[in-house]
Amino acid sequence: MEIITRLDAAKSGLKRYYTGKKCKHGHDSERYVYNGHCVTCAINSSLRRQAEIKQLMAEASLQHSS
Repeated sequence: MEIITRLDAAKSGLKRYYTGKKCKHGHDSERYVYNGHCVTCAINSSLRRQAEIKQLMAEASLQHSS
């Protein structure tokens, strides 16, 4: 991947950029221009949230059916 700064990526109209540095969780991946967050961390966070919501919905369904 080509190393590009967040500012240069924003000027070029890109949505993601690559620093060549690992995030605080050790991922060596692109980051989002709009917030600087690691793409891999964002995906993992989204998957965790989806699993939590699925669990909450299942629990709510059991409570209403009893």
